[in-house]
Amino acid sequence: MVEAGCGNYSPLSPVLHVVVVGFHHKKGCQVEYAHPPLMPGGESTSSELPSQWRNLPSLALPDGSHNWDSDTVYFHLPALHNPRKTVFGISCYRQIDAERIKNKTSDITRGTVQKSVCVLSRLPLYGQIQVKMSLITQAYFEEGDFSNVDLIKETYSNLNSCLSDDMLHTQQLYVGLSAREFILHFKQRALVLFKLVLLERKVLFFKSPVRELSGHILTLLSLFPGLLEAGLDEAACIVPVDTPTHSPLHSLVVDNAEEVDTSSVRSVSPTSSVHSYIPTSDSISNLSSKVKDRLSGAIGYIAGTKSGTSQSPSTADLSQVTEAAEEVAVPEEPELPSFTKVSSLTLSELGLPLRVYTAGNLCHPYLSLPYLDILTQPSIHGYVIGATNALFKAKKDLSDAVVDIDEDTLVFKDPELRRALALTTEDLRFIDNVIRVVGSDDQRGEFMEGVGWEGGDEWVRAQFRFYLVCLLRTSLLPQDTSEMHLYNSHYTTQLRETRFHSAWKSDPPIGLVGLVPGHPCSGAVGVSDVKLRLSHTMTNTDGGKKVTAAMASTGRVVSGGIGAAKGAFSSWFGGFKGGERSSKESSPVDDKPADLAAPEIGKEVTDSTDKKEQQ
Repeated sequence: MVEAGCGNYSPLSPVLHVVVVGFHHKKGCQVEYAHPPLMPGGESTSSELPSQWRNLPSLALPDGSHNWDSDTVYFHLPALHNPRKTVFGISCYRQIDAERIKNKTSDITRGTVQKSVCVLSRLPLYGQIQVKMSLITQAYFEEGDFSNVDLIKETYSNLNSCLSDDMLHTQQLYVGLSAREFILHFKQRALVLFKLVLLERKVLFFKSPVRELSGHILTLLSLFPGLLEAGLDEAACIVPVDTPTHSPLHSLVVDNAEEVDTSSVRSVSPTSSVHSYIPTSDSISNLSSKVKDRLSGAIGYIAGTKSGTSQSPSTADLSQVTEAAEEVAVPEEPELPSFTKVSSLTLSELGLPLRVYTAGNLCHPYLSLPYLDILTQPSIHGYVIGATNALFKAKKDLSDAVVDIDEDTLVFKDPELRRALALTTEDLRFIDNVIRVVGSDDQRGEFMEGVGWEGGDEWVRAQFRFYLVCLLRTSLLPQDTSEMHLYNSHYTTQLRETRFHSAWKSDPPIGLVGLVPGHPCSGAVGVSDVKLRLSHTMTNTDGGKKVTAAMASTGRVVSGGIGAAKGAFSSWFGGFKGGERSSKESSPVDDKPADLAAPEIGKEVTDSTDKKEQQ
């Protein structure tokens, strides 16, 4: 069937093309049909492609797709009319037995037939389009006659009639992207990945099949306010080497907002749920000087509030410290960031979405093997990509961090990056609160009944919005201020060196500048913080996992398990010392093991323990 160029094609239509991609036993992946034609004035049955979309077939039919009967792929392409715009691809893949084909063609020589029906849209309505395309693809395959393309034409018309730009500002944007499931899957690492995205490093996500892989990446991006709907314009743009690093920024005019009463903030802010960590009593001045010193030395190192101490606490002091912590009163707290005030500001008043994906920083929820050469071009300095081919992991210089979802590992190849992404005590409070609320049976049941907000997807995104705004506001302070330690001073140093942050801080939004700097979960440290960090260490490092496994096993659990646990515990506390440190660098992150969020660092923890025991 031959069809000339379509007259109703418009680059302003929500859907640009509906494409059928098949696997040919000799030619490999190729376009079999496109409506409207991909080449201006061309034919719908032509396999010819614009040069910018030469990798479209390999994206629509992913690597290893023959191992699955069905799959879904989300991918990005540069727009043909403007390379600094992104086209969003949603591909529904199916594989069926050749016997089920009613109208067999000469090119069907194998026992199975593999094809994808792909939508190219200018709107990032991934899940909304996927739901519709899943049903259409199923009907297309069940018909058993791929030469009948009427359904493809109808799909193009129907999608353009039911999709609109207004949907980007509704919850339909997040269909299929569950923030709750993301938190329950990655737990503490969800915050590590959130902070990692802002550093503009080379990050590889690895998993099969593709649907969960690209879904995890897009869900992570959905935690950044406005990023999906308006922050991915240049996500697929390969910029020339001589492109200026500073992007033009629009000026913001913000009316003077009335002061919001902060007396009710704690009822809605994440800080309200972390006050259980803070011990209560009469006053710290009532304690003996001996107890004061131990709190200053031991707990101060955990919280990063004491910058002048130079001696790390020993495990022998732990029991006395914990007893004293229960009796310590909280000194008068400084003003904390207000969840209510942040929520009252619009995205434009906060300078959001951030221009992270621009000037050579790419985002691809899925990439096929032909893209390996593109990623090594000198104009590309960072990216977040998803892949299923093991060659992406095998290339040593391709990534700074590898998130293997199947293996449940997070590997940092750069020790400085590992150190920067170690979570602080305040970070652990924040993410632990989110995990607890999302994972509680009561909240889950209430959410599933459709009447609850707390613990739902919108609530989770609101928490990360609050965290991001507080982080950005704090990053405007001088690097040597104590507030930087709340987010890990190594992290804020790297954040301030990124291209997007350098451009953003040159003209920060007025609405954000008027906010209180600090961490959403600041506060005095108590025994619960010690338990939280120990739990985090035991569940997110190789050393901790080995101890847990030893304690769970039979036979040697008493002698071996307790000995291993003691060694890991000593290493954890000893790690706070970690060598020479200046008086200005006393953050808890500075001296603990390089990355409590990465399992691979557990080896360093146990190695350190072995060396101490030998000495």
